[in-house]
Amino acid sequence: MKIGYGTYGMPDEDVFDALSRLKAIGYEAIEININDDWPTAPHKLDGDARKKLVDALQQEDFPPPVLMNGLAVCARGDARSDMLEKFDAACTLASDLNFGTEPAIVVTTLGGVKNSWDEEKQWICDGLSELADRCAQQNVILGTEPHVNHIFDTPEKSAWVMEQTNHDFLKLNFDMSHFHVDGFDLQHSVDLCAPYAAATHIKDGYRDEGKVQFQLPGEGSLDLVAYFKAVAAAGLDIPITVEVSAQIFRKEGYDPWSAAEFCSQALRKARDEAGIT
Repeated sequence: MKIGYGTYGMPDEDVFDALSRLKAIGYEAIEININDDWPTAPHKLDGDARKKLVDALQQEDFPPPVLMNGLAVCARGDARSDMLEKFDAACTLASDLNFGTEPAIVVTTLGGVKNSWDEEKQWICDGLSELADRCAQQNVILGTEPHVNHIFDTPEKSAWVMEQTNHDFLKLNFDMSHFHVDGFDLQHSVDLCAPYAAATHIKDGYRDEGKVQFQLPGEGSLDLVAYFKAVAAAGLDIPITVEVSAQIFRKEGYDPWSAAEFCSQALRKARDEAGIT
């Protein structure tokens, strides 16, 4: 079970410089953020840059990267056509960077939903199925992420959407932190979500007077040893990937490399204590 790192927490770092440094820290997989403001956004990487990035990933012995994109995937009207254009560009980039035999993976939260769960749940399924059909054309899996304070926010809703859509190119991005902050049991969350997970995020967090505050994995109360044991027992063999929240990396004095070191040490220690290889 590999430990990965996401460049969402490194908005100002050059990805080519970062890869070798993350490898030296001990990371074994990479998630590349491709939001518009990041240097790895699709429109900022031409064909030569994409080939160079594949070479750099292979040189460091990383597997093909997961791509993270923050899109309003349930947008309607004119906003939907704009989103679909960006989504197709993300899938093309994922395909271009995929040097493996399995489908590439793009992960995102939902976005674009404003009403209640009961009002939106069918549209969520229909909208995600449309995107999954587009993914299939480029051999890319969409990993949708349940998120605290969104209407798609529980293990039960996650499993329900997966059961209703039942699409080979639509899976979950399983981030336990979004359930942990609301008190959902770890094993229960794993039982419902792990069978559908194509990718993961790992971080920690808590609520303070109702407001969510995210933390680095190892900083808070999420039992990382129990987490590794649970996902391994569920048969999950995909990378466990650190996501540094914007709440953290936008703080004054934030050091992306200190954060990367801390997370690597915490996760490798927990993996070892869990007896996972």
